[in-house]
Amino acid sequence: MTLILTALCRKGICICADKRNQTWRGGTKVNVDNLNKIFRFKNSPIIMFNHGVNKFNGKFWDVLCSEYEQTDRWKGKRLKDVALDFKEFIEAELIRQLDQNARNFPGNANVTTSAFVICGKDLYSGKFEFYELFWSPAHSFGSWNDTRLIGSGEGYKKHLENYLNLHPQTNSTEFWGNINTVQAGTELRKLFLIALNEQKSVNGDDFSVNFDIDSISD
Repeated sequence: MTLILTALCRKGICICADKRNQTWRGGTKVNVDNLNKIFRFKNSPIIMFNHGVNKFNGKFWDVLCSEYEQTDRWKGKRLKDVALDFKEFIEAELIRQLDQNARNFPGNANVTTSAFVICGKDLYSGKFEFYELFWSPAHSFGSWNDTRLIGSGEGYKKHLENYLNLHPQTNSTEFWGNINTVQAGTELRKLFLIALNEQKSVNGDDFSVNFDIDSISD
């Protein structure tokens, strides 16, 4: 359950992420809205985030991101190659967890899918890019980069995707390519609130009211 919006804009990338975290207490599912879903590398213009399954064999997603950063194996690589290298780093552990989830919770797709997004500045081309690594129940893998707004999570699919289909100018390369990260943060906040209002109108509870905004820029 999440809503994360990522915009590749002029000279940067901006991310708006809700703070929903689901946990279990005494056999009851509980929403705790205090999770920072954005992981920033300390000494490099790279940000990662996760949606879907976020705990793998006892380790939360950001712990794995931190462990990967500390290996330094990403240094000197193009951003696309960082994404593929991170895939190699995490995949065995991730698939082991998804397989276990599939056995323990048959028929529940929510616990058998996971995705990581790698955003940043390619040190060779100087361009800002982002890539998604996605694992489905069949363990298929896909990646992409684009120059527009990307939405992640059930909150996006249920409460914002239709609005963007009706307002395609808000989802165009021209719109986002002409604004900087500060302006993009304002626009992402507006879209988040539109999704929040839609969620309230149908008595939904797919993502948190509060959110974090972070960005990378020149």
